[in-house]
Amino acid sequence: MWGLAFASIRHNRGGFAGVFVAVFFAATLITGLGVLLESGIRGGVEPQRYLAAEVVVGGQQALPVPGDVAEPFTERVTLPADVVGEIGAVAGVRQAVGDVTVPMTTEAHAPVEVHGWSSAALTPYSLTAGALPARDGEVVVDPSFGVVPGAEVRLSHGGVPTAYKVVGVASSGGGRVATAFLSDQAATALWPHPDRVGAVGVLAQPGTDPATLATAISRAVPGVEVYTGADRGEVESLDSFGARTQLMALSASFAGVALLIAVFVVASTLSLSVGQRRREFALLRAVGTLPRQIHGMIGREVRVVAGLAALLGVAPGYLLAGVLGDQFAGAGVMPEDFGLVHSPFPALAAVVLSLVTAVGAAAVAARRPARIDPIDAIRESGVETPKLGKGRVGTGVVLAAIGLLASLAPMLLPGLIGLTAVGAAALLLIIAVGLVGPWLVERFLGVLGPLLRVGKSPAGVLAEASIRGYSRRLSAAVVPLALAITFGSVQLFMPTTIAAEAATQSRDGIVADYLVAAPGSGLSQDLAAEVAAVPGVTAADPITRSTALISTPVFDDEVMVQQFAVQGVDPGSRTLDLQVERGSLDRLSEPDTVALSANAASAMSADVGGRVAFHLGDGTELTATVVAVYGRGLGFGDLTLSADALRPHTTTGLADYLLVTSTPDGRAGVEQAIGQLGLAVQDTTVPAGSGERDTQSWVNLIALLVILGYVALSVVNTLVMATVGRRREFTLLRLIGTTDRQIRRMTLIESLVAVVIAVVVGTVTAIPPLVGFALGVSGQPVPTISPLAYLVIVAATAVLGVASIRIPTRTALRVLLAP
Repeated sequence: MWGLAFASIRHNRGGFAGVFVAVFFAATLITGLGVLLESGIRGGVEPQRYLAAEVVVGGQQALPVPGDVAEPFTERVTLPADVVGEIGAVAGVRQAVGDVTVPMTTEAHAPVEVHGWSSAALTPYSLTAGALPARDGEVVVDPSFGVVPGAEVRLSHGGVPTAYKVVGVASSGGGRVATAFLSDQAATALWPHPDRVGAVGVLAQPGTDPATLATAISRAVPGVEVYTGADRGEVESLDSFGARTQLMALSASFAGVALLIAVFVVASTLSLSVGQRRREFALLRAVGTLPRQIHGMIGREVRVVAGLAALLGVAPGYLLAGVLGDQFAGAGVMPEDFGLVHSPFPALAAVVLSLVTAVGAAAVAARRPARIDPIDAIRESGVETPKLGKGRVGTGVVLAAIGLLASLAPMLLPGLIGLTAVGAAALLLIIAVGLVGPWLVERFLGVLGPLLRVGKSPAGVLAEASIRGYSRRLSAAVVPLALAITFGSVQLFMPTTIAAEAATQSRDGIVADYLVAAPGSGLSQDLAAEVAAVPGVTAADPITRSTALISTPVFDDEVMVQQFAVQGVDPGSRTLDLQVERGSLDRLSEPDTVALSANAASAMSADVGGRVAFHLGDGTELTATVVAVYGRGLGFGDLTLSADALRPHTTTGLADYLLVTSTPDGRAGVEQAIGQLGLAVQDTTVPAGSGERDTQSWVNLIALLVILGYVALSVVNTLVMATVGRRREFTLLRLIGTTDRQIRRMTLIESLVAVVIAVVVGTVTAIPPLVGFALGVSGQPVPTISPLAYLVIVAATAVLGVASIRIPTRTALRVLLAP
């Protein structure tokens, strides 16, 4: 039987070439995303700042989630300063050094990390010139500053510049940003968390095993996290710590979508390949071949072709992972020096998944040729039957119903669950379209048929006859084209809908004249007071941004942790209108109080007067009384606290920006005074959190381009297969007197019909998910759609559809002319 399988592959090279291409690129895509997923689990950045410390101790920087990946906190989880002494008393510890990191900027607004000199031993830094910083106003800098001892540098903290005398230059420790050292006392004075440290670096006694020492520290000092080896790099930067979780979540999400599309594409390609061999299977059934033998033959053929394609596809997958990693780093998802893990596991998973997908699709595709009656097989070997099985139609109807219900999920399920269901709804609807595709083609042909017969053009008549006789073949061309339009539209226009609503809420909610920020850093309370004292300023409200983690029950024993944006405001603010629906923001001045957006209140099943529990960005658990519910959560954040309550729970302890109002006749003077303080006036219509949304949108676009690239290749592959398989048909048309020009015009008309049907079906299929998403985001059923982006998607699909039929047609005709 294996010999027969190899012979069949050689005889049907064209059809199996299409299967090979589909599986090859599926394996490439799955491998690339698998590398990113594994890198989220085991990758990271190499330690630099704490390179000399055998063990680094930090706070519990993530919230454990039962049965799921821990959710990282976005602010630094600090430790009590007393922990340094407790760690130093553990056997095997030579020295324990508490470290604090103070963010500052140079006059050019370049970032600088400032530490106390005692922590220089953790890298280690050593003096190459000058002396140690002993008094306030003295600083030791690394060589990147380009100065010598005796020079003066101006460093700003919270927007307030201070002149420092350079007393020494330290050898570069290879830090990620420029580094400077103050005396321990001066650094602690700038650190916003009294009696706490950011991390503790441990220098071990000679001969002490770091892993053993880490275990001893964990036992002696409960409630801390210990890091050794490459994991020490996670403590240096919150970006590197959160990157792993974010990379896992993104890769898993994209991999799930890619796998579903790969299953769909491979199954469609195999179905077309098997359908092109109707005559062969009809003959085998007529001579007594058993159904199980047909299944066995097709299964062996597919295992050979798919196995080879999957093995060859994994190598480009590792290259794809590198390209995606660079793009994610550029989008800010992970640090640029985040190391990807290249192990054989993603390749093994890709080969197994690709083979299982292909074999499963082969079993489904082989059902009809294996079970059909031999007489019916001979009759259908010449012309397709448009009739669809009841099971296929029923499955399509069920999937369409589920997809429509999932499209309404944002209205029925609050928060992330409802919005996430929209992406699944689009895939379910397009799969339903694929199942009933031939029926849809027939319905469209009933409308388009008269147009094809206008003028009784031979090409039009032939095209209509071909479509009616081979509706399954045209459906195989329509469905991947429609998939590209639906998937592209949904993925592109969901972010634009969010961005548009956020911009509207921000524009309507900020009633201040100016949004003021310090370039490259936050704003201190002292600087906010200076702005408030400027003549003509009537209000200067500092706004602090952070995040919170909220756990909501999903099932009886499971919870889902969602990250919500948080803002800290002045309870008596006259610069914000959050569109309060119930309660009052004035009560935020009371301790342990919070205001919720309508979305957050729904997700937490809370209302005014109720109590809600959540974790702030630094891990602090807070149970607060809800004092207000407001409508503009997308523009300003879903939780609002008083600025004084939120600021101590941020890493920097600084405000993000000021909202400033002034008297009408004093605006010119106010703008000039703000500029003299070194501050920048920004656009008040920029919604809060827009940077995070821009990052997410860019990441979605990267993934969309990769997946659409795979879909485009699959479209070309499918259409080329379908056209190349028509050589016998072209030969017969020639024998009855049809010219090559008429054949080319016939296939052109067919391709245009396929494109028209795909555009209509793809657009209509995208409408329910987008409408449901818009209702969940803004309460309005109209999504924000970019006409230009939509036209680009349609135009690209049309070009692919027409070119993938026209070019193989010309090639096939040239081959038939060859002697």
